[in-house]
Amino acid sequence: MSSRVFHILAQKGSTVITVRADDPILDVAATLARHNIGGAPVLGDDGQLLGLVSEKGIVHALSLHGPDISTLTAEDIMATDMPVATPDDSIYDIACRMTYSRNRHVPVLENEKLVGLVSIGDIVKLRAENAEHEVQELEDYVTGSDHAAVQPPTDTSPHRCREKKD
Repeated sequence: MSSRVFHILAQKGSTVITVRADDPILDVAATLARHNIGGAPVLGDDGQLLGLVSEKGIVHALSLHGPDISTLTAEDIMATDMPVATPDDSIYDIACRMTYSRNRHVPVLENEKLVGLVSIGDIVKLRAENAEHEVQELEDYVTGSDHAAVQPPTDTSPHRCREKKD
């Protein structure tokens, strides 16, 4: 069974820090820093997703505009060609989209409404937890603990298979 986006949203919650298109970029940077996040969806007045502003986008704008960056808004620097996901999308597919598009954040939409945001950190965390769980199950199986091990049969009745002796 492959993990789906809704598994991440169930774990982290669906609260998403967003910014408005007309928010000054310095305010956006302060929002990202205050919440210790690397990106935020940009929403229009109607709540529709317009784009995504990221630390990378801010750094790029700073390199182009220098001190004049303070005159820019989220709309001026937001990415509009980022991948999006649905809650039912597989984590593997989202990770591939992130890799090929070089985006670290993917907005999650359901019926065209923003319902979450998945970051590369969320995916790494889920994969690490799954790997740790699998290791524990394998250790339990090998060591014979009661958790997930197959116990050797104790029944020696004649109907049980036995090693053939010549």
